[in-house]
Amino acid sequence: MIPIFSSLDMMQRALQVTQTAIQTTGHNISNANTDGYSRQRVNLTTWLPYPGIGINAARGAGQIGTGVNDDAIVRIRDQFVDLQVRDNSNQNGYWNSLSDAYSQMEDIINEPTDTGISSELDGFWQSLQDLAGNSGTSGTGTVVLQKGSAVADTFNYIALSLGKVQNNLNQQITENTKLVNNYADQINALNTEINKQEANGLLANDLYDERDALTDKLAQLVNIKVTKVPSGGNPSPLAEGKYTIEMVDQNGASFSPAATLVDGAALTNNHLKTDITGAGTSSPNVTVSMVKTDDTTPAGPSALTGFSGKLQGLIDAYTNDYPSVLKSLDNMASTLADKFNTVYQNTAGYDSSKGLFFLGDASGTVNAANIHVNENLTGSDVKANGLNADGTAKPSGDNSGASALSDVIAVNPYTIDGATSDATTLKSYLQSLIGQIGVNAQSADQFSSNSNTMLTAAQNRRSSISGVSLDEELTNLIQLQHSYGAAAKVVTTLDTLLDTLINKMG
Repeated sequence: MIPIFSSLDMMQRALQVTQTAIQTTGHNISNANTDGYSRQRVNLTTWLPYPGIGINAARGAGQIGTGVNDDAIVRIRDQFVDLQVRDNSNQNGYWNSLSDAYSQMEDIINEPTDTGISSELDGFWQSLQDLAGNSGTSGTGTVVLQKGSAVADTFNYIALSLGKVQNNLNQQITENTKLVNNYADQINALNTEINKQEANGLLANDLYDERDALTDKLAQLVNIKVTKVPSGGNPSPLAEGKYTIEMVDQNGASFSPAATLVDGAALTNNHLKTDITGAGTSSPNVTVSMVKTDDTTPAGPSALTGFSGKLQGLIDAYTNDYPSVLKSLDNMASTLADKFNTVYQNTAGYDSSKGLFFLGDASGTVNAANIHVNENLTGSDVKANGLNADGTAKPSGDNSGASALSDVIAVNPYTIDGATSDATTLKSYLQSLIGQIGVNAQSADQFSSNSNTMLTAAQNRRSSISGVSLDEELTNLIQLQHSYGAAAKVVTTLDTLLDTLINKMG
């Protein structure tokens, strides 16, 4: 027969286990609004029954239960859902950065509006039409100069504004690289602390949460693969181990050699290094490599590409999207200046001592950032009549020169972009450029929206599994309160039995 004092020991364990469960419930309630926190629960198992198995075991009706045991305090987490969150976070980071870059580009180009390049070109063209219809007045020539300056100023503003955004992308690439390295440092430090606790048989639930939160943030910046490495010592079977984090490409394939950002086995980590060359030119380049924490010694691939995430999106916008648009604007501005100046030289107003209509820098190079109207020109230098074959001015009232100048903008086809084999007009080229920017922006925005929907769905799934429900915790608290009271009642009953046994059986 099991001793009555064993029953007291059983109820003592019941009270202790229930108190531990109440403490854990309180911890959940306290962290209901803590970002990255996973709710915890106490795993309960039965204590060893009496008698134990053996040849000398007492004979009786069967084994008698001896109470409850708190086997472990674990956090509620689903690794598959975590993987979904990180994959979707990585895609969302990439498309968000591209969408934001294109959004700023559209704001700057500002088409279609009354102040964009298209509208200014229309105004310039109309001033030339007015010149052709009023060939004998100098006032129309002044308007042509003003409208030409408006076109040049618009080119200047757009080019300089896009350049500023591109410089900002340059800074963001550097800052996000530092952020990747900072997360790697913190995760490695957590690996070290988790290793110490798990070696002593403990479960570092709160440290697990902190490490996973950092891993989620890292996954938004670059694509990663997480592998768990067992801790040394005497870890619990429920221990989650240390994280080894490897950067992979957008398809999840490893680089060669492996780009190990955090090494859980060695408890070390490496850094990313970004080398930006050609800043301020039409062909900037960003090289991403893996180095040791001294930021100089190589520690992996010399060139990491296609790893997706926010950092890759910033790099793509900086090295591809913005340079492409700036190059198109430069080609458009230089073509306008070249073709217009060629025609302007064949008008009666041209004076070689004053120079051409559109100018660039001191070397004669014309681009979107430096195109401007010759300040030496006045309204009387812009005339509607052209030249005869012998170079003399055509009669007053002739408007062939103004007509030819207006044709440069809206009629005459020519190749603007060297990569484009088909001839086009200035206006159609601009419309094509604006259309392509719009399509790219819409595509990036659509992918950003879709990836954000997928990310939100994955986060909601994780929240339904790992998040704290105050209603559920309060229900558990009431249940535990009754359990604690019932266990205390059993102790009171056992105390009465002992009192009868000791004091009333004399």
